[in-house]
Amino acid sequence: MEAAIREHRRGRPGEDLCGRLHARTKVECVLPDTHYPRPHYALDGTAWHDALCGTCHGGGTRDGDACADCGGVGFALLELSEDEPRPGW
Repeated sequence: MEAAIREHRRGRPGEDLCGRLHARTKVECVLPDTHYPRPHYALDGTAWHDALCGTCHGGGTRDGDACADCGGVGFALLELSEDEPRPGW
């Protein structure tokens, strides 16, 4: 199934899937690539917010190994409280 999701992405803004991977579980976001500022969402019901990893600067590696902060995906999870305003909401 994941391969089919990844094959769907072809560089058409608004028509492609986001495909961002969750930093810990590696589930893939199945929403359209234009879903921001809504959270990422996977088929298993996982929802998350993330941002470019400050440790590896989005590269996914540090000193030749997978970045420990983002799990090698280049994006770190954000913990947002319910009271914190979200951009565009």
